[in-house]
Amino acid sequence: MTGREAQRTASVQHRCAVIGHPAAHSLSPALHMAAYETLGLSGWSYEAIDVEPGHLDEFLSGLDSSWVGLSVTMPFKSAIIAHGTPEPLVTALDAANTIIFGAVDGSRRTSRRESNRCYNTDVPGMTGALAHRGLTSADSAILVGAGATARSGLAALSRIGVRHAEVIARSLERAHASLDEVAARHGIDLDVVGWGELSAPGGLGTDRADLLLSIAPVDFTDAEAARIVRAAPVVFDVFYERHPSALSLAAAAAGRVSVDGIDLLVFQGIGQVQLMTGLTPDPEPLLAACAAELARRRDSQARRRDS
Repeated sequence: MTGREAQRTASVQHRCAVIGHPAAHSLSPALHMAAYETLGLSGWSYEAIDVEPGHLDEFLSGLDSSWVGLSVTMPFKSAIIAHGTPEPLVTALDAANTIIFGAVDGSRRTSRRESNRCYNTDVPGMTGALAHRGLTSADSAILVGAGATARSGLAALSRIGVRHAEVIARSLERAHASLDEVAARHGIDLDVVGWGELSAPGGLGTDRADLLLSIAPVDFTDAEAARIVRAAPVVFDVFYERHPSALSLAAAAAGRVSVDGIDLLVFQGIGQVQLMTGLTPDPEPLLAACAAELARRRDSQARRRDS
């Protein structure tokens, strides 16, 4: 019996999970279970739980005293804040991806807000992923996309010294409304340009910034990706669902440093494991476990298509 199998059969004393809608696609269970194995922890479990919008309060009220904390994904990153005391970063971004439970009332978790704590590990996860690939400082950055993740992206960029950021957005108005205040709070001079900049003659040019951060859920063609990655020596695509993405492959082919969504998943996950267990796992086994699980899922999908 492997260590992981033994862990699964042991009595569960400490429960954690990722909640969202949907949640079944999440790689977080593979990450956290690998962390528990690496750390030699028994009696810990972690699962993905789909919680439908409008049912968050009901779900939380049903948790018993074995629950330590939750990873939180969409659509609950703002709603979860009402159930815990937020750290300053959570307040600044209006987004939490982790809640750690406090007091116990008999056999149930108390619903008292002040006893729980809400954290955002996405921001240190971004800086950790960049540092793992060798980037610890930068002056300028390009953000492709202006969704909710861009707010965390700007906060992370400020931590490595970025003072000028150019955002490529489909809607200039929505981008300014979402990002201007965050950029100003973090001392970043922000320019917002239209999506057409990506397809302009010459594209984004060569080495236009120190870092390109793609937060747009877009499947670029190989030709588009090859043109985009010329814009910066470091290319960070935050989505792991399309790993390895066209941007990641193009960056590697062009001799650029590639940081991808699995890097981000693992380093934000390490922050969650620290909060939940008090221990810090080595990132390498977690990176390997997530890549292996993603490959397993793709193989399974391919077999179903071929059957």
